[in-house]
Amino acid sequence: MSKPTSKDSSFRERFKSLLGIGPRINTKQAECKPAELIITGEILKDLNVECGLYNRIKTIGHVCDLARTRKFEEHAVEAVWQAVDDLISDDHSEARHAVLQLMKAIIQGQGERLGPIRAHFFHVIKDYPVNCDLLERLEVFKALTENGKDITYLEEDLSSFVLKWLDIGLSAEFLEVLVNLVKFNSCYLDLIVAQIVHKICVLCNLTTVPTDIEVSLQVLDAVVCYNSLPSESLPGFIITLCRTVNVKEFCESCWKLMRKVLGTHLGHSAIYTMCRIMEDKVHTDDAALLRGAVFFVGMALWGAHRLFTLKSTPTSVLPSFYKAMTSANAVVSYEIVLSITRLIKKYGKELQVVTWEQLLDIIERLLQQIQTLGSQELTIIVHELLTTIEELYEQNDYHGPQERLFTLIEKCSDKRPEISVLTLVSYRAQSIHPAKHCWIQNLQKLMEKFFRNENRSTIRKKTLDVLSFVLSINRQLYEEELIEAIVIPQLGHIADDKDHMVRRLASQLLVDLAEDCNTPQFNNLLDIIEKVVNRPLIDPPVVEAVESDFLYESPLEDVKTAVLGLLEILQTKLYSLPASHASRAYELLISHIQSHYQQMYTSSIASSIRLKVFNFFLHLRVDSLFRIGVPNKERIVRFSPYCLCGSSESEKRSAEKKGQGTVSPPAGSPAAAPSTTIRMGYLPFSLAFAALLQCLEHETDWKVLKLVLDKLPELLKYKGLILTSPCSIDQLCTALCTMVTDRQLAERLRNTPDGFSRTDVQLAVVPVLTVITSYHIYLDQPRQREFVHCLDTGLIYRCAKQCVVTLTMCIIEMPDIMVKLLPGIILKLTHISATLTMAIPMLEFLSTLVRLPPLYANFVAEQYVSVFAISLPYTNPFKFNQYIVSLAHHVIAMWFIRCRLVFRKDFVRYITKGLRSNALLPFEDTHEPSSFRARSTSLNERPLKSLRATKPLKPGLNSSQIKDMKDLSAVEAFRSRSISVSEHAARSRMQTSVTSSSLGSADENTMAEAEDSLKTVHLELTETCLDMMARYVFSNFSALPKRSPVAEFLLDAGRSNTWLVGNKLVTVTTSSGVGTRALLGLDSLDQKMTDEVPSPDSSQQVKTTQEAPAKLESQTSQQIGKTARLRVRSISGGHALHSDLVQSLSPLVSPSDSEFCPPVTPNSKGLENRKSLRQDPPHSSGLFLSQKEKANLAEYAPVLTQGWAEVYIRRPSGTIIR
Repeated sequence: MSKPTSKDSSFRERFKSLLGIGPRINTKQAECKPAELIITGEILKDLNVECGLYNRIKTIGHVCDLARTRKFEEHAVEAVWQAVDDLISDDHSEARHAVLQLMKAIIQGQGERLGPIRAHFFHVIKDYPVNCDLLERLEVFKALTENGKDITYLEEDLSSFVLKWLDIGLSAEFLEVLVNLVKFNSCYLDLIVAQIVHKICVLCNLTTVPTDIEVSLQVLDAVVCYNSLPSESLPGFIITLCRTVNVKEFCESCWKLMRKVLGTHLGHSAIYTMCRIMEDKVHTDDAALLRGAVFFVGMALWGAHRLFTLKSTPTSVLPSFYKAMTSANAVVSYEIVLSITRLIKKYGKELQVVTWEQLLDIIERLLQQIQTLGSQELTIIVHELLTTIEELYEQNDYHGPQERLFTLIEKCSDKRPEISVLTLVSYRAQSIHPAKHCWIQNLQKLMEKFFRNENRSTIRKKTLDVLSFVLSINRQLYEEELIEAIVIPQLGHIADDKDHMVRRLASQLLVDLAEDCNTPQFNNLLDIIEKVVNRPLIDPPVVEAVESDFLYESPLEDVKTAVLGLLEILQTKLYSLPASHASRAYELLISHIQSHYQQMYTSSIASSIRLKVFNFFLHLRVDSLFRIGVPNKERIVRFSPYCLCGSSESEKRSAEKKGQGTVSPPAGSPAAAPSTTIRMGYLPFSLAFAALLQCLEHETDWKVLKLVLDKLPELLKYKGLILTSPCSIDQLCTALCTMVTDRQLAERLRNTPDGFSRTDVQLAVVPVLTVITSYHIYLDQPRQREFVHCLDTGLIYRCAKQCVVTLTMCIIEMPDIMVKLLPGIILKLTHISATLTMAIPMLEFLSTLVRLPPLYANFVAEQYVSVFAISLPYTNPFKFNQYIVSLAHHVIAMWFIRCRLVFRKDFVRYITKGLRSNALLPFEDTHEPSSFRARSTSLNERPLKSLRATKPLKPGLNSSQIKDMKDLSAVEAFRSRSISVSEHAARSRMQTSVTSSSLGSADENTMAEAEDSLKTVHLELTETCLDMMARYVFSNFSALPKRSPVAEFLLDAGRSNTWLVGNKLVTVTTSSGVGTRALLGLDSLDQKMTDEVPSPDSSQQVKTTQEAPAKLESQTSQQIGKTARLRVRSISGGHALHSDLVQSLSPLVSPSDSEFCPPVTPNSKGLENRKSLRQDPPHSSGLFLSQKEKANLAEYAPVLTQGWAEVYIRRPSGTIIR
């Protein structure tokens, strides 16, 4: 318990000593005290008056040094001061300064022992006899008070000293001391705070020394912080800060100081004071003061470090801002703009209408000051303020009067950015509608200000959009008024506008408006469009660069827009009244295209215009009533009920014929009315046709020319379009022929693809010439001859195929011209190589020509040889397909039959040689050379060998074949060749069949069969051709007679059998007498004979094949009833039948084969029928004859029917009946 007691007692003693109650504990007693300095009499004597001044000053200096380092003995200070105090009032400043230095040294060195002497020293400084030595005196005061912190023994006279010193020695050094005085001893300065503040504010307002200003602000800050700022000092204090804040170095410190004041009980008073300053007329011209006030108010109420204790609203201070702008000053206005911009950005969404009204008042005055002051910085910041408000408007956060805002923006619209003016135009557009008073006048003002008097493209385009929108909404009721009051006055001179983008949009607007306009204003609109269309398509500044860069052609886009708009207008007006509108648009298009070739426009945009216009012209169509139509997007042609193809002259002629009458529109037309007359419109296609001719003659752009050439054939199909108006077909033909023969045309054309040549032009031109053949009656003779010569010239170029097709049409359409030119054309055709491309046109040309005998009636051998020379190369099966080869054989056969008999003998060897080299010789180069070589060499075999081989055949069949061969003795060898070809073909087929059967793979068998089938087809074509020539080399063909009724009667139900002999099918049909027996009533004999003769079993029949009339190859036989013609395949594979093989033939009877039964031959035999008739007893119960009579007639029946037979020979080139 002892320890806590000791602690409590020690704490109590320390506390008493702190309060000065208990005895003081001298802490320095234990320390070793230095020896005190004793002021001797000598020192005092040297300080007395008796010594000289300089000696006294010297001694004072020595004492000063001692006083700073040594402690004087007690009462030594008083003795020293008494010795020198007379020097204070000395006239010599050196003596005074020495005494002041001594005082300062004593204070610094002996301060703790001075006691009441401090007060004496203070009074010496205060009541200094001379009003000078301020710095030295201040140094003594600073040392005496420790720089203003310690005022012991000085409290009562401190206030008076400060006031006195503020009057005589207000400097930065004193202000620093004053700061400490206020901080540490403010209670002793309460009575003079207002005076101190006033003096400091005066100093701060007058001085320009930064140090003085800084220390003055420190003094004021100390007053605010460590004392109470008197209310009467508030105005001066605020004015000082408002002015000082304009100094950049002290702006922050001033704001901090003002923020401290505003945070006190004087905050609202300070705001009020600053508002009064802004409103006071006395301060109207004090820009710095007003600026500071605006700054402090704005920062305090809505700045970044606003004081929430202040309850003043922007509405309460904004009128003061407005008053501050009474005198136009850029600095003040600038600060106001900054302040309200800060307000709007931070609290714009919360501001009420009243506040916005005040803000708009300020902005309106700012806009006025901008015009008078001419400050660029102010102008920029004011427009930024407007932009900030517009952003609020776009975000729907602006709650002020919109009309007034945009009125202000409109006043400075020429200096506002484009986006701001666009917002203004959009706002104005909202109020332009019929429900508003004077809405048309408002639209007119809008167009006048933002279109006609505006230079910025974006704004003008926006204004045009507004006009377009208003027109689209209100044109149904106010179209005429809007066009008359707005469109024509504002857009009437658009063609002369310098802005090409505006011209383009305005042209589009005019086009859209004119497209649906049916009022008399249409012509006025078209007049404006015409001015745009007639603008030159090459501007002088860009003539040199127009080919190098497409961007330079952008100023011409308005012309393109106008022209394409005319196309849309024409397409729309075709189906509406009045029809004169369509006629006007059509004429404008024609004149514009003609100007292209008159002025030689070669720019890319000009070419694109021509491309579109010609594409439209080339799609025009006409129906049977001569109504013009164009296809729509679905490619369906809709014909106009009001516009006809033709000229007004035709209209006059029709009017004269019909008298006074009108043409009514079709039923359902919107314009149809019983009492209304409709005037039809006429669009003469001759104008467009003339433009097309100009294109063909003068066009230099290949894309345009190619379009015209590609579309012309389809257009020329509509003859009503071409012939209803005077379209010169002669000129078209001449232009096209010139393009084919012109060697320099390809060099003049541009925009051509890589590798472009003259041939490409010809390939495009010839199809048009092909269609022109249907207009041959409108071409005079020289033009027709020129036309054919042009095609003749084209045969040597890549367009030869189309030229041949066109010549094919010419021989049909223009025989009178072609009959003289055909020999030369055919001769030139022989110079064309046989290619797959040329095959079909060449063969079709010859196939068509052969059916027109008058054209080749005067042909000589050379022309026929040329025909064969053209056709023979196309018989090569390895170069051409089956259709071409078959067509070539057909052409050869037809021309051989149609040529004169005297020429045929000479052509046989030539054709045979050609067939061998083209049709047979290629087979020798295949993988079976021996087989195909045997086929080809068989052409050289003598006919005797074949004849010898056929001797063992049946007498009847061989005699018929040999008789045929003898009748044609001149071509006996030729026929034998053909037979041998057939034999070798049959042998080849047998060999191929054996080879195929030995293959182990199914795919190889299939391929071999397909290849063999193809070879067989082509070999049989050659065989047929050779056989045909063998048959008709000396005679023309004759028609095959029909069977006579007698032959039908005799051969009906007769037996028939067919044999393959060489390349011929021989069918022998004998008479059976069935008809005679029926006539005589001997049906019973037939019935009995039928009952007695058993039907042969199908398993015992010989294998047969069904044979087509013109087929040479034997196939697997099958029986197809009694009516089918059947034959037995020869084992020799096509050779003449030998005697040892005769027994193997099993002819099958075809009783119903009645299609091969004309003339009867006595050489045929019917013994079998006769025997059958004799063996069969008569049996009939229903006849009117007696049994005896029947038996007698039966005996004579064979006599009546025997010896009748028909021999039917079928061969590749035709049939023979004997």
